[in-house]
Amino acid sequence: MRKIVYLAFSLLTFYLAGVYRLDVLMFLFFTEILLFAGSCFLPGYFLKNLDLQIRLEEGENGSRKNEPVSGKIIVRNRGRLPVTLFILSLTYRNLKNPEKNQETKLNLKGYVSARDVTEMQFQIVSQYCGILQCRIRELRVYDYFRLFRKKKAVNLQDTQVLLPERKEIELQGLEEFRNIEDAGDRPSDLWEKRPPDVDDVREYQKGDAMRDIHWKLSARNDELFIKTYREDVIRQASLFLDLRYEGNARLREMDAFFELADSIIRIFVRDKIHLRVWWYDAAGKAMVVMQVSEEADIRRAVEELIRNARFYAETGGDDAIQLYESQIQETMSLCLNTKFQLTGRGEVLADFAKDLERRWSSDSLS
Repeated sequence: MRKIVYLAFSLLTFYLAGVYRLDVLMFLFFTEILLFAGSCFLPGYFLKNLDLQIRLEEGENGSRKNEPVSGKIIVRNRGRLPVTLFILSLTYRNLKNPEKNQETKLNLKGYVSARDVTEMQFQIVSQYCGILQCRIRELRVYDYFRLFRKKKAVNLQDTQVLLPERKEIELQGLEEFRNIEDAGDRPSDLWEKRPPDVDDVREYQKGDAMRDIHWKLSARNDELFIKTYREDVIRQASLFLDLRYEGNARLREMDAFFELADSIIRIFVRDKIHLRVWWYDAAGKAMVVMQVSEEADIRRAVEELIRNARFYAETGGDDAIQLYESQIQETMSLCLNTKFQLTGRGEVLADFAKDLERRWSSDSLS
Protein backbone atom coordinates (compact mmCIF):
# COMPACT_ATOMS: atom_id res chain seq x y z
CA MET A 1 0.00 0.00 0.00
CA ARG A 2 2.86 2.37 0.84
CA LYS A 3 4.42 1.71 -2.54
CA ILE A 4 1.18 2.54 -4.36
CA VAL A 5 0.79 5.81 -2.46
CA TYR A 6 4.42 6.74 -3.11
CA LEU A 7 4.20 5.99 -6.85
CA ALA A 8 0.87 7.81 -7.13
CA PHE A 9 2.45 10.88 -5.52
CA SER A 10 5.41 10.64 -7.92
CA LEU A 11 3.06 10.45 -10.94
CA LEU A 12 1.16 13.47 -9.63
CA THR A 13 4.46 15.36 -9.41
CA PHE A 14 5.27 14.37 -13.00
CA TYR A 15 1.82 15.46 -14.19
CA LEU A 16 2.06 18.85 -12.49
CA ALA A 17 5.57 19.36 -13.88
CA GLY A 18 4.20 18.78 -17.39
CA VAL A 19 1.13 20.95 -16.97
CA TYR A 20 2.93 23.94 -15.44
CA ARG A 21 6.29 23.32 -17.18
CA LEU A 22 8.20 23.76 -13.92
CA ASP A 23 11.78 22.45 -13.83
CA VAL A 24 11.62 22.28 -10.03
CA LEU A 25 8.76 19.78 -10.12
CA MET A 26 10.51 17.72 -12.78
CA PHE A 27 13.67 17.66 -10.62
CA LEU A 28 11.51 16.59 -7.66
CA PHE A 29 10.02 13.78 -9.75
CA PHE A 30 13.42 12.38 -10.73
CA THR A 31 14.55 12.65 -7.09
CA GLU A 32 11.52 10.62 -5.98
CA ILE A 33 12.27 7.95 -8.58
CA LEU A 34 15.92 7.74 -7.47
CA LEU A 35 14.88 7.47 -3.83
CA PHE A 36 12.42 4.71 -4.73
CA ALA A 37 15.13 2.76 -6.54
CA GLY A 38 17.65 3.32 -3.74
CA SER A 39 15.18 2.24 -1.09
CA CYS A 40 14.88 -1.10 -2.85
CA PHE A 41 18.53 -1.91 -2.06
CA LEU A 42 18.76 -0.46 1.44
CA PRO A 43 17.27 -3.44 3.38
CA GLY A 44 19.85 -5.80 1.88
CA TYR A 45 22.65 -3.44 2.90
CA PHE A 46 21.25 -3.21 6.43
CA LEU A 47 20.97 -6.98 6.81
CA LYS A 48 24.55 -7.48 5.75
CA ASN A 49 25.85 -5.08 8.40
CA LEU A 50 23.76 -6.08 11.43
CA ASP A 51 25.19 -8.50 14.02
CA LEU A 52 23.06 -9.99 16.79
CA GLN A 53 23.67 -11.52 20.20
CA ILE A 54 21.18 -12.83 22.75
CA ARG A 55 21.81 -13.26 26.45
CA LEU A 56 19.63 -14.37 29.35
CA GLU A 57 20.77 -12.77 32.59
CA GLU A 58 20.97 -14.85 35.76
CA GLY A 59 20.07 -13.42 39.15
CA GLU A 60 22.39 -13.51 42.13
CA ASN A 61 20.57 -16.54 43.55
CA GLY A 62 19.71 -18.05 40.18
CA SER A 63 16.59 -17.71 38.05
CA ARG A 64 13.41 -19.12 39.55
CA LYS A 65 9.97 -19.93 38.26
CA ASN A 66 7.24 -17.29 38.63
CA GLU A 67 9.97 -14.62 38.70
CA PRO A 68 10.88 -12.42 35.71
CA VAL A 69 13.91 -13.61 33.78
CA SER A 70 15.65 -10.65 32.16
CA GLY A 71 17.07 -10.98 28.68
CA LYS A 72 19.14 -8.76 26.47
CA ILE A 73 19.58 -8.63 22.69
CA ILE A 74 22.66 -6.75 21.48
CA VAL A 75 22.38 -5.31 17.95
CA ARG A 76 25.58 -4.01 16.34
CA ASN A 77 25.46 -1.92 13.15
CA ARG A 78 28.73 -2.09 11.19
CA GLY A 79 27.36 0.00 8.32
CA ARG A 80 27.69 3.70 7.56
CA LEU A 81 23.92 4.29 7.53
CA PRO A 82 21.52 4.21 10.50
CA VAL A 83 18.81 1.54 10.61
CA THR A 84 15.59 3.27 11.60
CA LEU A 85 13.46 0.14 11.94
CA PHE A 86 14.17 -3.53 12.46
CA ILE A 87 11.92 -6.22 13.94
CA LEU A 88 13.17 -9.32 15.74
CA SER A 89 10.99 -12.42 15.98
CA LEU A 90 11.65 -14.14 19.29
CA THR A 91 10.38 -17.45 20.65
CA TYR A 92 10.77 -19.00 24.09
CA ARG A 93 9.82 -22.35 25.58
CA ASN A 94 10.55 -24.71 28.45
CA LEU A 95 12.77 -27.52 27.15
CA LYS A 96 11.39 -29.85 29.82
CA ASN A 97 7.93 -29.61 28.25
CA PRO A 98 7.24 -32.90 26.38
CA GLU A 99 5.02 -30.99 23.94
CA LYS A 100 7.68 -29.75 21.54
CA ASN A 101 5.49 -27.20 19.77
CA GLN A 102 4.67 -25.19 22.90
CA GLU A 103 6.53 -22.01 21.93
CA THR A 104 5.53 -18.45 22.74
CA LYS A 105 6.28 -15.79 20.15
CA LEU A 106 7.41 -12.24 20.78
CA ASN A 107 8.25 -9.39 18.38
CA LEU A 108 10.68 -6.64 19.34
CA LYS A 109 11.10 -3.40 17.37
CA GLY A 110 14.17 -1.21 17.47
CA TYR A 111 16.61 1.06 15.68
CA VAL A 112 20.39 1.48 15.72
CA SER A 113 22.60 4.37 14.62
CA ALA A 114 25.43 4.04 12.13
CA ARG A 115 28.48 2.21 13.52
CA ASP A 116 26.77 1.91 16.88
CA VAL A 117 25.36 -0.69 19.26
CA THR A 118 21.90 -0.84 20.79
CA GLU A 119 20.66 -3.13 23.57
CA MET A 120 17.07 -4.35 23.73
CA GLN A 121 15.77 -5.53 27.10
CA PHE A 122 12.94 -8.03 27.61
CA GLN A 123 11.52 -10.13 30.44
CA ILE A 124 9.99 -13.60 30.48
CA VAL A 125 8.07 -15.34 33.28
CA SER A 126 7.52 -19.10 33.45
CA GLN A 127 5.18 -20.80 35.90
CA TYR A 128 7.19 -24.04 35.78
CA CYS A 129 10.79 -24.75 36.63
CA GLY A 130 12.90 -26.37 33.94
CA ILE A 131 15.17 -25.07 31.19
CA LEU A 132 14.08 -21.82 29.57
CA GLN A 133 15.23 -21.52 25.96
CA CYS A 134 14.99 -18.16 24.21
CA ARG A 135 15.71 -18.04 20.47
CA ILE A 136 15.87 -15.37 17.78
CA ARG A 137 14.09 -16.82 14.77
CA GLU A 138 13.98 -13.98 12.24
CA LEU A 139 15.28 -10.48 11.56
CA ARG A 140 13.35 -8.03 9.37
CA VAL A 141 14.69 -4.63 8.29
CA TYR A 142 12.98 -1.75 6.46
CA ASP A 143 14.14 1.18 4.36
CA TYR A 144 13.62 4.77 5.54
CA PHE A 145 10.22 5.12 3.85
CA ARG A 146 9.16 1.57 4.85
CA LEU A 147 8.44 0.79 1.22
CA PHE A 148 10.66 -2.30 1.13
CA ARG A 149 11.67 -4.87 3.68
CA LYS A 150 13.98 -7.83 3.72
CA LYS A 151 14.21 -10.68 6.19
CA LYS A 152 16.53 -13.52 7.01
CA ALA A 153 16.27 -16.57 9.24
CA VAL A 154 18.34 -16.45 12.43
CA ASN A 155 19.19 -19.23 14.84
CA LEU A 156 20.66 -17.59 17.93
CA GLN A 157 19.67 -18.87 21.34
CA ASP A 158 20.47 -18.89 25.04
CA THR A 159 19.18 -21.07 27.87
CA GLN A 160 18.66 -20.59 31.58
CA VAL A 161 17.82 -23.13 34.28
CA LEU A 162 14.68 -22.13 36.18
CA LEU A 163 14.93 -23.25 39.79
CA PRO A 164 11.91 -23.99 42.02
CA GLU A 165 10.51 -21.44 44.42
CA ARG A 166 11.99 -21.68 47.90
CA LYS A 167 9.29 -23.39 49.94
CA GLU A 168 9.52 -24.58 53.52
CA ILE A 169 8.13 -27.96 54.54
CA GLU A 170 8.52 -29.78 57.85
CA LEU A 171 9.70 -33.37 58.37
CA GLN A 172 10.07 -35.07 61.73
CA GLY A 173 12.67 -37.51 63.01
CA LEU A 174 15.86 -36.02 61.55
CA GLU A 175 17.42 -34.80 64.82
CA GLU A 176 19.41 -37.98 65.45
CA PHE A 177 21.29 -37.47 62.17
CA ARG A 178 22.54 -33.96 63.00
CA ASN A 179 26.29 -33.68 62.32
CA ILE A 180 28.86 -32.44 64.78
CA GLU A 181 29.41 -28.88 63.55
CA ASP A 182 33.13 -28.47 64.20
CA ALA A 183 36.12 -30.32 65.51
CA GLY A 184 35.86 -28.60 68.91
CA ASP A 185 32.74 -30.62 69.67
CA ARG A 186 34.51 -33.95 69.29
CA PRO A 187 35.60 -35.74 72.46
CA SER A 188 39.16 -34.71 73.33
CA ASP A 189 40.34 -38.25 73.93
CA LEU A 190 39.34 -39.13 70.36
CA TRP A 191 41.88 -36.64 69.08
CA GLU A 192 44.61 -37.20 71.66
CA LYS A 193 44.59 -40.99 71.80
CA ARG A 194 43.13 -42.22 68.51
CA PRO A 195 42.97 -39.77 65.58
CA PRO A 196 40.01 -40.55 63.31
CA ASP A 197 40.51 -42.09 59.89
CA VAL A 198 40.59 -39.63 56.99
CA ASP A 199 37.98 -40.59 54.41
CA ASP A 200 38.27 -37.84 51.78
CA VAL A 201 39.12 -34.17 51.20
CA ARG A 202 37.02 -31.22 50.06
CA GLU A 203 37.45 -27.48 49.46
CA TYR A 204 37.65 -25.22 52.51
CA GLN A 205 34.37 -23.61 53.58
CA LYS A 206 33.85 -20.71 55.97
CA GLY A 207 33.61 -21.99 59.54
CA ASP A 208 35.74 -25.12 59.05
CA ALA A 209 38.20 -25.87 61.88
CA MET A 210 41.87 -25.05 61.19
CA ARG A 211 42.95 -28.41 62.62
CA ASP A 212 41.13 -30.19 59.76
CA ILE A 213 43.12 -28.48 56.98
CA HIS A 214 45.09 -30.83 54.73
CA TRP A 215 48.27 -28.75 54.67
CA LYS A 216 50.29 -30.78 52.16
CA LEU A 217 47.50 -30.88 49.56
CA SER A 218 46.69 -27.20 50.18
CA ALA A 219 50.34 -26.20 49.62
CA ARG A 220 50.54 -28.14 46.33
CA ASN A 221 47.36 -26.60 44.93
CA ASP A 222 47.69 -23.12 46.48
CA GLU A 223 44.14 -23.56 47.83
CA LEU A 224 42.81 -24.72 51.19
CA PHE A 225 41.43 -28.26 51.45
CA ILE A 226 39.70 -29.87 54.44
CA LYS A 227 39.99 -33.48 55.59
CA THR A 228 36.73 -35.35 56.07
CA TYR A 229 36.62 -38.27 58.47
CA ARG A 230 35.08 -41.68 58.24
CA GLU A 231 32.84 -41.04 61.26
CA ASP A 232 31.43 -37.92 59.53
CA VAL A 233 30.57 -39.98 56.48
CA ILE A 234 28.68 -42.44 58.66
CA ARG A 235 26.60 -39.57 60.05
CA GLN A 236 25.53 -38.48 56.60
CA ALA A 237 22.06 -38.95 55.19
CA SER A 238 21.21 -40.04 51.67
CA LEU A 239 18.25 -38.94 49.57
CA PHE A 240 17.49 -41.05 46.52
CA LEU A 241 15.42 -39.34 43.86
CA ASP A 242 13.55 -42.16 42.18
CA LEU A 243 12.85 -40.98 38.62
CA ARG A 244 11.04 -44.15 37.53
CA TYR A 245 7.68 -43.18 36.06
CA GLU A 246 4.80 -45.00 34.38
CA GLY A 247 3.95 -43.43 31.02
CA ASN A 248 5.06 -39.94 30.01
CA ALA A 249 5.51 -37.29 32.69
CA ARG A 250 3.86 -33.95 32.02
CA LEU A 251 5.56 -30.65 32.72
CA ARG A 252 3.56 -30.00 35.88
CA GLU A 253 4.54 -33.41 37.36
CA MET A 254 8.22 -32.75 36.67
CA ASP A 255 7.88 -29.27 38.14
CA ALA A 256 6.29 -30.65 41.32
CA PHE A 257 9.00 -33.30 41.68
CA PHE A 258 11.82 -30.76 41.34
CA GLU A 259 10.08 -28.45 43.81
CA LEU A 260 9.68 -31.20 46.42
CA ALA A 261 13.28 -32.34 45.98
CA ASP A 262 14.51 -28.79 46.54
CA SER A 263 12.36 -28.32 49.65
CA ILE A 264 13.44 -31.63 51.22
CA ILE A 265 17.12 -30.94 50.57
CA ARG A 266 16.75 -27.57 52.30
CA ILE A 267 15.56 -29.29 55.48
CA PHE A 268 18.83 -31.20 55.77
CA VAL A 269 20.95 -28.11 55.13
CA ARG A 270 18.91 -26.09 57.65
CA ASP A 271 19.39 -28.82 60.28
CA LYS A 272 23.12 -29.11 59.45
CA ILE A 273 22.84 -32.69 58.24
CA HIS A 274 25.31 -33.54 55.50
CA LEU A 275 23.40 -35.05 52.63
CA ARG A 276 24.19 -37.09 49.56
CA VAL A 277 21.58 -36.63 46.84
CA TRP A 278 21.64 -39.30 44.19
CA TRP A 279 19.62 -40.48 41.21
CA TYR A 280 20.02 -42.81 38.27
CA ASP A 281 20.99 -41.19 34.97
CA ALA A 282 19.06 -43.30 32.44
CA ALA A 283 20.79 -41.67 29.46
CA GLY A 284 24.33 -42.18 30.75
CA LYS A 285 23.44 -45.43 32.55
CA ALA A 286 25.27 -44.26 35.66
CA MET A 287 24.52 -43.09 39.19
CA VAL A 288 24.79 -39.36 39.89
CA VAL A 289 25.80 -38.38 43.43
CA MET A 290 25.83 -34.79 44.71
CA GLN A 291 27.19 -33.79 48.13
CA VAL A 292 25.05 -31.08 49.80
CA SER A 293 25.95 -29.19 52.96
CA GLU A 294 25.23 -25.49 52.22
CA GLU A 295 23.09 -23.17 50.08
CA ALA A 296 25.50 -23.16 47.13
CA ASP A 297 25.40 -26.98 47.08
CA ILE A 298 21.59 -26.95 46.94
CA ARG A 299 21.60 -24.75 43.87
CA ARG A 300 24.30 -26.83 42.18
CA ALA A 301 22.52 -30.12 42.87
CA VAL A 302 19.05 -28.90 41.80
CA GLU A 303 20.47 -27.29 38.65
CA GLU A 304 22.16 -30.56 37.75
CA LEU A 305 18.93 -32.46 38.43
CA ILE A 306 16.79 -30.15 36.29
CA ARG A 307 19.31 -29.88 33.47
CA ASN A 308 20.18 -33.55 33.01
CA ALA A 309 17.74 -35.81 34.88
CA ARG A 310 15.30 -37.86 32.78
CA PHE A 311 12.22 -39.74 33.94
CA TYR A 312 12.49 -43.34 32.79
CA ALA A 313 10.59 -46.64 32.70
CA GLU A 314 9.87 -48.60 35.87
CA THR A 315 12.40 -51.36 35.14
CA GLY A 316 15.37 -49.10 34.39
CA GLY A 317 18.49 -48.92 36.53
CA ASP A 318 17.58 -51.61 39.06
CA ASP A 319 21.10 -53.13 39.20
CA ALA A 320 22.81 -49.76 39.64
CA ILE A 321 20.37 -48.72 42.35
CA GLN A 322 20.81 -51.98 44.30
CA LEU A 323 24.59 -51.65 44.07
CA TYR A 324 24.51 -48.14 45.47
CA GLU A 325 22.04 -48.99 48.23
CA SER A 326 24.48 -51.62 49.50
CA GLN A 327 27.02 -48.83 50.12
CA ILE A 328 24.81 -46.62 52.30
CA GLN A 329 23.53 -49.10 54.87
CA GLU A 330 25.02 -47.15 57.78
CA THR A 331 23.41 -43.85 56.86
CA MET A 332 19.88 -42.54 56.99
CA SER A 333 18.38 -43.24 53.58
CA LEU A 334 15.24 -41.56 52.28
CA CYS A 335 13.59 -41.85 48.88
CA LEU A 336 11.39 -39.41 46.98
CA ASN A 337 9.46 -41.13 44.21
CA THR A 338 7.39 -39.85 41.30
CA LYS A 339 4.20 -40.66 43.20
CA PHE A 340 5.28 -37.73 45.41
CA GLN A 341 5.89 -39.93 48.43
CA LEU A 342 8.87 -39.62 50.75
CA THR A 343 9.77 -43.05 52.13
CA GLY A 344 12.32 -44.27 54.67
CA ARG A 345 12.95 -47.45 56.60
CA GLY A 346 10.37 -49.19 54.44
CA GLU A 347 7.47 -46.88 55.29
CA VAL A 348 5.89 -43.74 53.88
CA LEU A 349 7.02 -40.70 55.90
CA ALA A 350 5.10 -38.09 53.89
CA ASP A 351 2.64 -38.14 50.99
CA PHE A 352 2.36 -34.91 49.00
CA ALA A 353 0.10 -36.21 46.20
CA LYS A 354 -3.20 -34.91 47.59
CA ASP A 355 -1.86 -31.41 48.19
CA LEU A 356 -0.53 -31.31 44.64
CA GLU A 357 -3.83 -32.50 43.18
CA ARG A 358 -5.67 -29.72 45.02
CA ARG A 359 -3.17 -27.16 43.74
CA TRP A 360 -3.49 -28.37 40.14
CA SER A 361 -7.29 -28.32 40.39
CA SER A 362 -7.29 -24.73 41.65
CA ASP A 363 -4.86 -23.72 38.89
CA SER A 364 -7.11 -25.17 36.20
CA LEU A 365 -10.15 -23.35 37.59
CA SER A 366 -8.41 -19.99 37.88
